[in-house]
Amino acid sequence: MDIYNAPIIIFAFNRLDTLKRCVTSLQKNTEAKDSDLFVFVDGAREKHDGEAEKVWAVQQYVLSITGFKSVNHRFSKTNRGLAQSIISGTTEIINKYGRVIVVEDDLYLSKSFLRYMNEMLNRYKNDTKVMQVSGYGSKLKKSDDYTWDVYLNERAQSWSWGTWKDRWEYVDWDVKDFARLQTSKKLQRAFCKRGSDLYGMLKEYMDGRNNSWYIRFNYSMYKQHKYSVCPVRSLVRNDGFTAEATHCNTYNRYKIDFEEHHEGQFHVPERLTPNERIMGDAVKYWSLRYRIYGKLRTYWMKLTKKQQ
Repeated sequence: MDIYNAPIIIFAFNRLDTLKRCVTSLQKNTEAKDSDLFVFVDGAREKHDGEAEKVWAVQQYVLSITGFKSVNHRFSKTNRGLAQSIISGTTEIINKYGRVIVVEDDLYLSKSFLRYMNEMLNRYKNDTKVMQVSGYGSKLKKSDDYTWDVYLNERAQSWSWGTWKDRWEYVDWDVKDFARLQTSKKLQRAFCKRGSDLYGMLKEYMDGRNNSWYIRFNYSMYKQHKYSVCPVRSLVRNDGFTAEATHCNTYNRYKIDFEEHHEGQFHVPERLTPNERIMGDAVKYWSLRYRIYGKLRTYWMKLTKKQQ
């Protein structure tokens, strides 16, 4: 089923304030009124005092959302976890519509976000080297010799993304060839070309220490030699680095050049090709140096907070 405005999925949990900001930012997109919205709210965890009330407040807010072509909700009675929620929820909607735009509740979106996402999803729907479109882009060094508004990235993005059914259904969620990767330093280095954290994240998942949908999607994209399309100026800002965030620490080491509104059409070449310099610059925040710095800053901020 080929449509211009892809359905939007928001995955939410227990953070009412961040969800409100996310939805409000989406409502400022002129395409919202012609887009179907699906909000998946995970259930409260056992033995977490007060969480059921927070989840209930989120659910009540979801029932009041307007400003979209339709608003649909899925409220889980149990806590499924982010990975299972995203995989099953995305599969449900993408099987019906053929494509999706996915955001989590801690993201603030530009007024041009939906226009960009839909334009890119339509432009690259038949370009099989593209596995994902994202509205997020890390801060790049300015360069006069790169004039386009988008670039190809070998690293997948989790802070807003869109994809198509014919690419989503080929993700190997079981990571069937992990044994081969685990015994080959050469393969591990190749996988970590776009971030020193990648192999470690995948190993943590396989060991049962990290239930991540993202690292498995990333690995499948790497295995298939495919790319994510990202904007040179980010159309997404992550507001989720708070104490209640499920997978984020206190310090946000990721820097962006946020574009609240993009004037005119997005400047995209007839044939988008990989630019090694741009791709390397785009993933610098996942380098070992930045990761160590981020952990030290987080430790210092938490220590300072305890002493107050």
